[in-house]
Amino acid sequence: MHPILFTTAGLPPHQQFGAFRDAYEAILDIGPRADGQTSFAMSQRIWPLGRLVLTSTSLPRKGHPVRLTHLPKAVLDHWYVMLPCRFDEAGLAHAKPDARPCIHSLARPLVTEIDDDGVLTLFVPRNLLADSCLDNLLDVPLATGPGTLLADLMLALDRRLPLIEPHNVDHLVEATRCLLIAAARPSRDHLAEAQAPMDLTLLERARRLIRLRLTEPALTPEAICKDLGVSRSRLYRLFEPIGGISVYVRRQRLQAARHALLDPMEVRPITRIAEQWGFPDASVFSRAFRHEFGVSPKQAREACRMGRRGTGCRPKTALNSSRLPSLGELLRQLTA
Repeated sequence: MHPILFTTAGLPPHQQFGAFRDAYEAILDIGPRADGQTSFAMSQRIWPLGRLVLTSTSLPRKGHPVRLTHLPKAVLDHWYVMLPCRFDEAGLAHAKPDARPCIHSLARPLVTEIDDDGVLTLFVPRNLLADSCLDNLLDVPLATGPGTLLADLMLALDRRLPLIEPHNVDHLVEATRCLLIAAARPSRDHLAEAQAPMDLTLLERARRLIRLRLTEPALTPEAICKDLGVSRSRLYRLFEPIGGISVYVRRQRLQAARHALLDPMEVRPITRIAEQWGFPDASVFSRAFRHEFGVSPKQAREACRMGRRGTGCRPKTALNSSRLPSLGELLRQLTA
């Protein structure tokens, strides 16, 4: 899947905030910046998910607060879930330790302020759920249990959507719907229906933990179980569809080593790179690398330096989204 991309970075500084505000026309009103600010470089990924829309918005750093006000005569009555985020150098979203999502309704009066690096927003049409159950949760941070699950799910969607085939979108929407119902009306039946999205969020937490500790020799299934607070059998069941936990960790380390080898600024010996990513034995690393990528570590590095195509050395060009629908158009389509 590919997102619709929107950014103000290429505009003259004095036009940037106006363009950001115009992008939300007929949805909500974006309030003025603080006095003295002359630029507002932001970027946004918009994911159309059939019956849902997810946006991932990177905003200027703190000190650039944005005021959001619902329109007095709202055209849309969608719910939307907002999760404050920060963005690392790779552009991936991570929830702040104390951040919990809030559910709002475009049809209800609201004035709120965003003063974060960015925000994930999930737009939910009312006809996705059988009744108005989310109206009981409006405008306050969700309780820790449901809030944590929903935050993890939104982060998982933002991370994994580029790898999802379009024909699987309906399954993601249904999993999200079940989790929203479980958050609004916790019960044994609703929690059972939400098991799939809860497994997805737990899997994403495990992946995030593995990424953070990938260079540690002590990264074992037992250590991962302890950090996640789950049993060994559950961890194994989570990773079974993708080859198992040990295979996943090994593959992530190989990917990280390959990324280093393809970096033209990386001049360390191959053995040092292998050691950093958990392969103290050079021969074991070379065999595993060749099995995974079809070439030796030395061949991969040399091919990249020679600029051969197909080695992953060259960045992909961004999609041209000039003819794609706007956020407002996508939200109006949700009611169709």
